[in-house]
Amino acid sequence: MGFIAMDILGKVYELLSRYPLCDHCLGRQFALLGYGMENDLRGHSLKVSLTLQANRLASEDAAECIEMLTVLATNGFCVTAHKTLEHLKKTAVKLDSKLMCHLCEDKFKLVDALTKKILEVLSAYEFKTFLIGIELPTSVEEREDEFKAAQNIMYGESMRHEFGRLFGKALAKATGKEAEYLIPEIVPIIDPFTQSIRLQINPLFVGGRYRKLVRDVPQSEWWCRSCHGKGCQKCAGTGKLYPESVEAYTSHALLEATGGLESFFHAAGREDIDARMLGSGRPYIVEISQPKRRSVDLKVIEAAVNAGAVGKVEASYIHSVGNHLFQHGL
Repeated sequence: MGFIAMDILGKVYELLSRYPLCDHCLGRQFALLGYGMENDLRGHSLKVSLTLQANRLASEDAAECIEMLTVLATNGFCVTAHKTLEHLKKTAVKLDSKLMCHLCEDKFKLVDALTKKILEVLSAYEFKTFLIGIELPTSVEEREDEFKAAQNIMYGESMRHEFGRLFGKALAKATGKEAEYLIPEIVPIIDPFTQSIRLQINPLFVGGRYRKLVRDVPQSEWWCRSCHGKGCQKCAGTGKLYPESVEAYTSHALLEATGGLESFFHAAGREDIDARMLGSGRPYIVEISQPKRRSVDLKVIEAAVNAGAVGKVEASYIHSVGNHLFQHGL
């Protein structure tokens, strides 16, 4: 074939001769060539270009022309090749409606539907930044690796990367939120093959300082040693060894306001239960896991803490703490 000297189209024909490939999966094998286009457009363009080359052969080698167009119409799912083939042969060409893309099994067709499903799952949570996570079955990733090795793919990207980019762009457009690659607030993790979606909701951190004005109030909640928090006769059903704590006073209002799953108290040092903490107070951070709301009024939270702990614990300087700051200490 004269056009085989054109390496890219020759490679395209070689791939389609062996495997049925959708526009996404064909284009992805040449993802590093050309800029400003997605893989489906790249794959479609390659198939159309190859169709034009095949059609040019009609007057020189009709049999080869028909063979190439048949490959494009069947394994390439190319409508243009199908119509060209019908025009040249003057007869209808039967296609296998059950034939699927060898690599993605036509799962790229589900991106729009799964994006709507992601939006429904996310509707219960407030967030400003996100990152898409992709899970693929091991068999799918192994099949792609074997394909790349066998076909000597030099300019491709991974299916995982393409799915992540497509879902990320779709979610950013639908929500107006930003993708954050270091510490996102929420991470939808998607498996396009099982159509499952699970969320990784990163915690919210709120810091402040507390003063403990009385003795015999522990810093952290102490669970009953007999029932381990379930509630029993020994702890009068509270589940706690002590009925109150600095942790409880500083955490509960924030936990309720954010709709989080649970809270964790982190203080800069500890003091004995029979000691007071006066002066400017001790720095602390409350970590809220899986918060549904993040933009809470911290002045209201501070007032609620002090109203609930009046005469025992005082909280001040309550402020939002970024994850990166918390990771480097209080």
